Amino acid sequence: MQPYTFQVFGIEHIISIIAIIFVFVAFLKFNKDLGIKDDSRSFLIVLAFFMISLDLSEDLVRVFTGFYSFRKDLPLQLCSIGVYLAAHTLLSRKQVFFDLIFYWGFVGASNAILTPDGDLFELRIFFFYSQAYHAALIFAVLWLMIKYDMRMRYNSILKVVISTNVIVGLLSILNYIIDSNYMFLRQIPNSVSPFLMGEWPIYIIMVQVISIILVVLFITIQNIFMRPIKL
Repeated sequence: MQPYTFQVFGIEHIISIIAIIFVFVAFLKFNKDLGIKDDSRSFLIVLAFFMISLDLSEDLVRVFTGFYSFRKDLPLQLCSIGVYLAAHTLLSRKQVFFDLIFYWGFVGASNAILTPDGDLFELRIFFFYSQAYHAALIFAVLWLMIKYDMRMRYNSILKVVISTNVIVGLLSILNYIIDSNYMFLRQIPNSVSPFLMGEWPIYIIMVQVISIILVVLFITIQNIFMRPIKL
């Protein structure tokens, strides 16, 4: 197989972003025309199954093509954890989990879609997998917001930051034990993201500071453009 060289904002990258926007608009705006009711539990089950299947099938492709490694392909990146949590949240609609996927989705997954780490894409198919499951994570958050009036509140920010850092602490230990780089805690990713500033550990601190600023911005946009929360 020919190795794949990812190009940020190359033709494939741009097409994938356009396709994601198209799918979002089609399913969020015109879902009833597609035969999907706003409160369809069947759709939530299918979406949850689809999200988990994306992650698992990528692992299978990596195994069969010889690119699977326990040091980088366990579902321990923040957005990978987010995909499984989002699948659960679609069915449970628990606020505490919604807050986490809101934070991880809008801040983490959107950044991963716009400025991916090209080192993770040994083959072209892995780029498309990455775009698909990051987009699915964001879509799940948007569906819960638009169809079920779920919202994140300002007073939830501290809780999600603490929860995220608990995961960071646990993964830091695992990274040391198995010599891995999950959540890019030991080495900065190969990304052009403007959020990545400085060397280790400065970039980890800066990512969290910028993430908090961004989530405040996203909550503000949510409150301006969406209906008030149902009490």
